[in-house]
Amino acid sequence: MRSLRGTRSHSWLRGASFLALLAAAVTTAAADEPASENRTGTRSETPLSASPVTTEVIGHKWLEESGVRTVSEALALRPGLWIDRGVAGTTGITIQGLGPRYSLILVDGARQIGRTDGYLDLDRFGIADIEQIEIVRGPSSALYGADALGGVVNIITRKPRDGIALDAVTRLDGRLAADTRARIAFGRDGLAGAVAGEYREGPAIRRRDPSAVATTLDSYVDRHVDARVTVQRGDRWQFDGAADYLYRDLRGIDASPTGDVFDRRNLVETASAHAAAQYTAQRSVLHISGAASLYRDQYLHDQRMSDTLDQHQITTENLVEGSSQLAGELGSHRPLVGAELLREALNSDRLSTPGSRVRGAVYAQDEWRIGQDDQLLAVATVRLDYDTQFGTHATPRLAGRWQVSSQLTLHGSIGMGYRAPDFKELLLHFENPSVGYVVDGNSHLRPETSRNVQGGAKWQATPWLWLSTNGFYNDLHDLINVITEPDDGSGTLQFGYGNVGRARTAGLESYATMTHGRAGLELGYALTRARDLDGERPLAGVPEHRFTATARWRDPAQGFDAFAAFVVTGHRPYYLSDDPQAATPSPQRLEIRARVAKRFRGGYGGFLGVDNLLNAGDANLDRIPPRTLYAGLEMHL
Repeated sequence: MRSLRGTRSHSWLRGASFLALLAAAVTTAAADEPASENRTGTRSETPLSASPVTTEVIGHKWLEESGVRTVSEALALRPGLWIDRGVAGTTGITIQGLGPRYSLILVDGARQIGRTDGYLDLDRFGIADIEQIEIVRGPSSALYGADALGGVVNIITRKPRDGIALDAVTRLDGRLAADTRARIAFGRDGLAGAVAGEYREGPAIRRRDPSAVATTLDSYVDRHVDARVTVQRGDRWQFDGAADYLYRDLRGIDASPTGDVFDRRNLVETASAHAAAQYTAQRSVLHISGAASLYRDQYLHDQRMSDTLDQHQITTENLVEGSSQLAGELGSHRPLVGAELLREALNSDRLSTPGSRVRGAVYAQDEWRIGQDDQLLAVATVRLDYDTQFGTHATPRLAGRWQVSSQLTLHGSIGMGYRAPDFKELLLHFENPSVGYVVDGNSHLRPETSRNVQGGAKWQATPWLWLSTNGFYNDLHDLINVITEPDDGSGTLQFGYGNVGRARTAGLESYATMTHGRAGLELGYALTRARDLDGERPLAGVPEHRFTATARWRDPAQGFDAFAAFVVTGHRPYYLSDDPQAATPSPQRLEIRARVAKRFRGGYGGFLGVDNLLNAGDANLDRIPPRTLYAGLEMHL
């Protein structure tokens, strides 16, 4: 039997992080207003209605009314997005048929680190301090570089404003899983700040026989705190600073076919700090920012009654990045130029050597407005990256929007994306002598690349009905897959990585949004054809059909709101046998969640809800939480 040695002393991020947070907590911020702009599609603040790059925005009000607790739960309710759960219990997003390793996750424009087998766990991000979530579908490497091959998810935090505000929410469900979050804010005379905290815990879940030893979903304990400050100097200068710390403890039990039982634990800690300065002139905006992140994961796989197969691994990762960007207006053009520099390092017991890389980039974009009232917008973007691991890589994109009439808008884009090889693919060295194989990384890997075309339309059929559709096509080359290496005469199987894969995804995403008085209804359907061209089979785990419906009712005068969501997910193929063409489909599933809330005078209120009403999912290919009833209290002062 083993344990995570010195768990308390290994929480080395905690002390420094809380000191930074306490220093930032001297000032706190205020009540927020809904944002009408997006920053992600063009890397500059652009009204949603005028953005030439289609960007979906999930607002703070929607997050509150839906009853979601994390970013992964929020994205799972959106049309065309698929949330998958990895082997280690982490959740990742699939966009346009491209899995979690192909999506870039940002917080206020800063890259997030800490991927496990390509998954960056979206359950790490609670909604306590989120203003909105912005999603760009399709390759965005022309602006964001590596890892944005499938798309970008940018989590925008709530900005401090003048005034005083206190928000608190607590929730308890039928399995005694608890979620408590609070935010205090203050702002006055150009100085404002906010401090937010969140605590979540829940028991392990067994979706097989409840008396079985192995767990389906891990127990968890999450503690997260963040603080931010804003200083406004006149009409020109704005300075922002932020820091946060996360402690996440996941525990589960695994059982092997031979009867061995293992206690599994992942203790994850992250800490980050971010600072930015912005100068706004009459026709230009200069933005300079810097960020630093630390990540530590202690993994323990402890075999019961023996230590023969025990594993204890420590992974540490750090990232330092800086960027500058200048955006302006020159007649009918809105040019933008920028530069980035980052250093990333990772150390793990499974790597042959510690990995490090330096990446520098320059990018330029021109938005050309043509015709009366900017009827036609054309945006050309190009980015050049230099990476010490593989050299230079250029990615262009061309996008456009045509306002055919006051009711009809057409949009389209063509571009390229890429994903740089990660440290595991470059430097892994893993031996399994009991089975007789070795897996080694390949330092000569090239980036994975894609070509993308998409286009669609948005039509306001009536004052209360919006219809939109978007088609996409992605052609991927040089995908990095595990390959069998030549026999070296030792009798041990040799595996490695190579740029040998090709894939294609294509599909159609359609939406209908209806609002009438206090009621709202949104319908979405996504058709996704994702195919492994080398294996001549559908890509594993990607549903071909997905339908979503969300309905809400708001009555501000009575302090009442109600929300319901219906999500239908089609079959997903998995390949579990020795026959590479024999797919095991997951069952279709229907998820229903609902929530009602009532607010009283003085800013107090309560809510009731249910997640997964029909108890969809199972213990094998559909590992989602079962039916969950919950209730809670909230306060907004």
